[in-house]
Amino acid sequence: MVGYMTTTHSVNPSRSNPNPPSRSQRFFNGSHGKSVATTDAATLAIREIAERQHGVVVRRQLIDIGLGSGLIQDRVRSGHLIRLHQGVFALGHRRQSLHSEWIAAVLASGPGAFLSHASAAHLWGVRGSRGRIEVTRTSGHGKPHGVWLHQPRMLLAEDVTTHAGIPVTSLERTVRDMAGRLDERQLERMLVEADRSGNLSWSALHAVLDRPGGWRGAGRARRVARQVDPRAAATRSPTEVDFLALCREAGLPLPQVNVTVAGRLIDFLWPSDRLIVETDSYGYHGDRPAFERDHKSTIDLTIAGYRVLRTTHLILEHDPGPFMRLVRRELLGS
Repeated sequence: MVGYMTTTHSVNPSRSNPNPPSRSQRFFNGSHGKSVATTDAATLAIREIAERQHGVVVRRQLIDIGLGSGLIQDRVRSGHLIRLHQGVFALGHRRQSLHSEWIAAVLASGPGAFLSHASAAHLWGVRGSRGRIEVTRTSGHGKPHGVWLHQPRMLLAEDVTTHAGIPVTSLERTVRDMAGRLDERQLERMLVEADRSGNLSWSALHAVLDRPGGWRGAGRARRVARQVDPRAAATRSPTEVDFLALCREAGLPLPQVNVTVAGRLIDFLWPSDRLIVETDSYGYHGDRPAFERDHKSTIDLTIAGYRVLRTTHLILEHDPGPFMRLVRRELLGS
């Protein structure tokens, strides 16, 4: 388990200093016998901790390096420490990065807390999140302001890790936690991004999903995890991921993904049928040069002896039936 990250920094004062130290300069004895000697030494010790934690420190760490309650309050009043949560501070400025906000929420939730659910998915880079920061812990009291706190009965050691310096649920556990919120298409996109990231272990994922006991989205997660073809990780956009899913649902043979034909990188190819499908999402094809390139590509591929079908994100999202019937007819003649 990942608890608080602490640093001990000790400096001895010079005995030759003829001037008695001021209140802010005298020794600050910590509860564990550690101390810092001067304001500069204390600042350095705090900075060393904060640099490992995205600019965030907790009260326990300040006490461990020898700052008492009064001196902590002095730094809060002077603006050197900015209170983010009860007992959790940013070092010197109010504008926080997302990583700072995440680790502050985790530290405020107590030892044994981990970033989780949508926030963990965002940290892992597999799905964005704009909601409240989500944290999971198995025990503890109190709820940090603005944090969505989850408290399951158990977290196994393999369910948690540290990523980018932040205690977080493993990518496999994060997929499980998110399964109940996502439909099959959204879950498939998330799994494709997880596979593409290189951080996902498929064997570990199946072990997490196949644990006994009911949980929301279990059947959906197991089904989608079995269905997702590793070739989907080669896709470049959610529209392409959706098209592979539609092919499976229609019982069509799966195409090759993102291959070069006649000097052109194309989305999907059935080589024996000489059939190409291009899925044109606006984000990748939404300007005049791209529009011209797409039409020139169709001409070149047709001259090379391929049949080219083009579709869009909106067609696949809202009414894919007619286009998929066209693909079936081109492949199977029915």
